[in-house]
Amino acid sequence: FVSYITYEEEDLTPEAIANVARVNELRQELNSHQMRVSELNVLISAYANAIKASVEVVEEGEEAKEA
Repeated sequence: FVSYITYEEEDLTPEAIANVARVNELRQELNSHQMRVSELNVLISAYANAIKASVEVVEEGEEAKEA
């Protein structure tokens, strides 16, 4: 069980306020990078599937020539 304490901004020091802002910026940046990782994985899968399909077509074509 995790409990959170809520602070009002006026209770924080200027340094703490700046740190909170930076944490929020870093979280947004991390979310952006995680989304980019997901998108890159989809693109990698698409290219890998295209490679696999092109190899299968060539293999099927070679089998037809041998028959």
